[in-house]
Amino acid sequence: MSRRVRRVALIVAAQMIAAVLAPGTVAQADAQASSRSTCYKFKDSERAFARKINATRSSRGKGKLRLDPELSRVARQHSREMVKKGLLFHQTSSQFARRITNWTMIAENVGYGSEVGELHRAFMGSPLHAANILNSSYRFVGTGVVTVGNQMWVTVIFEARSNPGTSLQMPRC
Repeated sequence: MSRRVRRVALIVAAQMIAAVLAPGTVAQADAQASSRSTCYKFKDSERAFARKINATRSSRGKGKLRLDPELSRVARQHSREMVKKGLLFHQTSSQFARRITNWTMIAENVGYGSEVGELHRAFMGSPLHAANILNSSYRFVGTGVVTVGNQMWVTVIFEARSNPGTSLQMPRC
């Protein structure tokens, strides 16, 4: 698939969802979420997305985002779902409400391509994706990457609250 087609897919996907959704109602104890998050294993590509996002934010005078294990767990699950369906799509607001706890403002970028740098450039080339990356209200980011062959599928979730959590099962320490 050509870069142009991938970029068009990213732009179309961004137009399918609003950047800010209504908050979910699921509650979870912050202490429980914090203890589960310490054993989550990030992939190198997931850390690379967070580094690219933070480098871009820093170059534009924005604060860095904390790479959050719970948001990343949700993001990785969504990337797996996209791979399974062979389709680029966003999570619904009800999926966010079920999967992510303690949030006030949330956004999501999704895409696929051959490598982190290419996807990050495509996100920054899309006004809606770039707006999510550069939004000053966000404090946390979750990245989820699933690679099949030479295709990397990514979900990036941005969140504004002080301690997002998830209702998904996290690894035990």
